[in-house]
Amino acid sequence: MKNNNVLITGATGTVGTQLIKMLVNRNTPFRALVRNNDQGTLMSHLPKAEVAIGDLSDAYGLQQALQGIEKAFLLTNSLEQSEQLQLNFVNAAHKAGVKHIVKLSQLAADEHSPVRFLRYHAVVENRIRELGMDYTFLRANLFMQGLTAFAHYIKYEGTFYGSLGDAAVSSVDVRDIAAVAATALTEPGHENKIYPITGPAAITHFQMAEILSDVLGINIKYVDLTPEQMQGALTVAGFPQWQVGGLIEDYAHYARGEAAHVFNTVKDITGQHAISFEQFALDYKQYFC
Repeated sequence: MKNNNVLITGATGTVGTQLIKMLVNRNTPFRALVRNNDQGTLMSHLPKAEVAIGDLSDAYGLQQALQGIEKAFLLTNSLEQSEQLQLNFVNAAHKAGVKHIVKLSQLAADEHSPVRFLRYHAVVENRIRELGMDYTFLRANLFMQGLTAFAHYIKYEGTFYGSLGDAAVSSVDVRDIAAVAATALTEPGHENKIYPITGPAAITHFQMAEILSDVLGINIKYVDLTPEQMQGALTVAGFPQWQVGGLIEDYAHYARGEAAHVFNTVKDITGQHAISFEQFALDYKQYFC
């Protein structure tokens, strides 16, 4: 393998693709851990990119992929096994001599949280600390890009759904998360830091609908459901029960106003203002109309 000392997991996902772009723009060599040859072929065409094929459930494969790596970005898809897969990666990284893990976590991560996703992120964070590696925990709020999951409904029915009432959420654009991650991976001074990452303002989903209406030039409505209605809708849509339960817990977390705080992390770390929801709507307009 080449002398790349940065490894990226989740390189083909929503955050990962933005992070890869930023590393390429910074002329930073990196190694991307991908699950199959098709993803590897796509990644291998990028300048400064090296590809390792592997799976976070394969301890031996992880050891091979992590050889010579000093810094790693840890991100997995939302899976029922996410906690164990991330722990596998952390343990393998420690054995391989990785010095610093930049982990994408979630705002309000806490082992005692009633929200299972917040608990699992905290478990992984605590394991990294326990092993004595340097860390940067990127505790991001709700992704603006998550709204693209409702693109069909917004485009054809003029609606999107949730169950958080009129609670405000300081949702964040994934491009800002990637920018903070790129900085933490390529510049000194971010060791053993916890960075809460939010957008520039806390707004309700009703306000999001108003902004989308203005940007798209059509009437968009946010439909607030009860938790029971939302659970039924997610189940009918085919979400597995573990994910349905987790999403309902997430919505309850938002509804309690626990995700409304605004932090200036994006500006403090990157020097650029956090992307507003209006700008997100403009940039992703093609998804919704």
